[in-house]
Amino acid sequence: MKKITLFLFLLSISFSFGQVVLDENFDAGLSTPTGWSNTDLAAGGVWTFETGGEAPFFGAANDVLYSAAGFSGIYAMFNSDAYGNDSAPENAALISPAFDCSALTVIKLTFNHLILTEYGGEGYVEVYNGTSWVQVAVYDETTVPAPDYFTLGAVTIDVSAELAGVTNAQVRFRWVGDWSYYWTLDNVMVQQPTGSAPNPVTTPTPADGAVDVFVDPTNGDYLVAFDWSPATTGDAATSYDVYLGDAANNLNLLGNTPNDMVNITGMDYSTEYFWQIVAKNLAGEAVGSSTWSFTTEEDPLLSVDTNTLELFSVYPNPVNTNVTIKTTLNINAVEIINQLGQRVLLVNEANIVNNTINVSTLSNGIYFMNISAEGKKQTIKIVKE
Repeated sequence: MKKITLFLFLLSISFSFGQVVLDENFDAGLSTPTGWSNTDLAAGGVWTFETGGEAPFFGAANDVLYSAAGFSGIYAMFNSDAYGNDSAPENAALISPAFDCSALTVIKLTFNHLILTEYGGEGYVEVYNGTSWVQVAVYDETTVPAPDYFTLGAVTIDVSAELAGVTNAQVRFRWVGDWSYYWTLDNVMVQQPTGSAPNPVTTPTPADGAVDVFVDPTNGDYLVAFDWSPATTGDAATSYDVYLGDAANNLNLLGNTPNDMVNITGMDYSTEYFWQIVAKNLAGEAVGSSTWSFTTEEDPLLSVDTNTLELFSVYPNPVNTNVTIKTTLNINAVEIINQLGQRVLLVNEANIVNNTINVSTLSNGIYFMNISAEGKKQTIKIVKE
């Protein structure tokens, strides 16, 4: 099965606020916000404050932090790669001012982030319970595994057990690494929500039991469009968890979106899928959400002359450094697209030597190679290791 990925949805969340005790969007300036501490615990570097929305290693001039991670304006970043190979291990904590939870009973911590954990980078979310720091989330190569090593978007953590009744509560985001990648952060909030959890969504598309569902292979993404209707009863949902799998009892969480539609890439032809949408808000998640199924169409290229399909092949695949294209045609250009649909590499004819492309700068993962030669085009999936 191809690697399944949610495709370019906005991950910021607009909540119906309850009693808010901490609210920080970092937009006051390009420095540590008033009341916060930016503490270097190992002489390896501190958090910085950035703008522009570009996520390192996601392709030139991208705006992934704004368009996919839900950031806006200024945001915090610990850029381990930028500190270089200085033999100085990093342990840096961005610490909030104290806030009072003595009147709160149900407490939710929310934030938006993007973290790339490969090469030993680790992110820890910790709260101060009046006596000590308690870990409530960790992002490392175990919890954010290969091949992507990154996670992004909106996060909600229930910290009621740790902070209810605490008068001097705090939250901190602690990066640990050494010439690793980075962690970015925005929209930190702690609050007691109001209202109740939403009711389940209805009216799925693809419909339950649908067959011959269209798979769009544009740019090699192989995507299926999904949508659903929010419940018309109960409190409104602020976001939706999207689950997909090969059996009703084997669903995987792909991500979270505030929209009632999403494109999912990496779909296979002639395959039965099972999916579920779980509506959420700060008060909780819908109970009794249905699981639906559908079957995708057959590959339309199966009826095409095999000579047309074999214009190009690539090797090795998986690839580590150089990938070579086998063809009798003169290659004009090669474009490589990641699973977010973003161009990460473009090589023109003048820079293609012996039909070989160097992909060593790409992060490990799945990519789609668009090959153009003498008016012919073909997309081939490659795996970078």
